[in-house]
Amino acid sequence: MATFSLLHGNWHDSSCWEPLIRRLEPLGHRCSTPDLPLHDPAAGYLERARPAIEALASAEPPVVVVGHSLAAGVGPIVATGAGAALIVHLCPAPTGPFAGVDVGIAPVRRTFALPPTDDTGASVWDPEAAVDAMYTRLPRDIARTLASRLRPGASAPDRYPLDGTPDIAGRLIVATEDEFFDPEWSRRVGIAVLRTEATDLATGHFPMIEAPADLARVLDGLAPA
Repeated sequence: MATFSLLHGNWHDSSCWEPLIRRLEPLGHRCSTPDLPLHDPAAGYLERARPAIEALASAEPPVVVVGHSLAAGVGPIVATGAGAALIVHLCPAPTGPFAGVDVGIAPVRRTFALPPTDDTGASVWDPEAAVDAMYTRLPRDIARTLASRLRPGASAPDRYPLDGTPDIAGRLIVATEDEFFDPEWSRRVGIAVLRTEATDLATGHFPMIEAPADLARVLDGLAPA
C-alpha cells in the first residue's frame, strides 16, 4: 500500500481531494493533502513545494506524488525532496516540465477564459462565473460549494528549479472532457516529456470530484507494490 501525496491545483485547497480520499483509504492507502501557497504571487516553486515535502517527512513508503493541474510543476519538486517512487501528473497545466513544449497544439482550450487578476497579479474567480466555467459537469449544489471555497491563484514568479524531469517514474492521467486543456495536447506532451502513454478518464478537469471511484481504481493500479 502507498502513501499518496495529493497536490491541489490553482484556486483550490486540499478539501478538493476529500471524495478521492474516501475511496483510496478503504483500499489500504494513506493520503497526505497539504495546502499549497498557490494563492501567493510571491511564492516561488520551492516555497510551494515545501508544505508537501514537510508533510512527507515521516511518511511510510512507497510515496506516490499526484500533482493536479498547476501542481504538475510542483509535483516533481516534491517527489525529489521526499524520495517518492512515482509521480502522477493529473490533468497537467503547461507549467514546470510541461512549459513551452511544442507539440503542435495549443494547451488551453479556446473556450476557456481565465478570471481577471487583482492588483497583486493573482487571478480571482467570481463564484458564479467559476460554476459556469469550471464545474459544468458537476451537480449545481456541489459546484457552488466548491466555488465558495476558491482562493486567488497565481503562477510561480521564479525559474523552474529542476532541469527536465527527475529520475523518478512518471505517469499521466488525462481527462477526456477537460474544460481547461486540450486532451490531445496532454497526450502529446506526455509522450514528449514523460515518454509514456496517457491513461484516459472520461471526466472533466476535476476527476477527484466528478469520478473519484474511477480515479481511485487507476491510482491503486499504478501504486508500486
